[in-house]
Amino acid sequence: CFLVDRDRGWESRPIDTMGEWGPAALVFEGVRVPHSAILGEEGKGFELAMRWIGKGRYMLPARALGACERLVEMGMEHARNRVTFGEPIAHRQAIQWMVADSAVEIEALRWLVLTAAWQVDKGLDSRQSQSMAKLFGGVKANEIVDRVLQMHGGMGYTRELPVERWYRELRLLRIYEGTDEIQRRTIARNLLRGHASVRGHLG
Repeated sequence: CFLVDRDRGWESRPIDTMGEWGPAALVFEGVRVPHSAILGEEGKGFELAMRWIGKGRYMLPARALGACERLVEMGMEHARNRVTFGEPIAHRQAIQWMVADSAVEIEALRWLVLTAAWQVDKGLDSRQSQSMAKLFGGVKANEIVDRVLQMHGGMGYTRELPVERWYRELRLLRIYEGTDEIQRRTIARNLLRGHASVRGHLG
């Protein structure tokens, strides 16, 4: 890792994505930095980056949690107001099951996030709980936004409502700072090597 002054000749080029705005590629051409610009120890940059990512990974499922809460609120509001065949679609069992499943998953995600945050706050090894929260949060956020879009019907697919934007943006939660597959590998390895237990990981 290096700290590079802005006047050293590098540039930032925006990356066009399907949802998330703001990512950019950093391009370094002929950039030279002094030895004093090294952050940490030479050759230890990846380890330093992983340590930083691991400490804050729970923030991504926390973001998923907030999005899911708002999405389900939007879905319920629409279900109460949308009338078909003489009654609100909120009376339909299919819609009620979507709401119920989403509520249970939101509460489970809340506790996974709180557990990870508590461990970080206490200085405990939080890698397992953070991976669990990250995996569950990304997967369930995508399932919930899909349900809410379905609850809105054709209108949910249009750009008149923000649901389609959430649909695109939440997909990234399953990719960055460790894909679903990386989280599953981490969780399984910790369990199989005896570093974690299925009986709980509160420390």
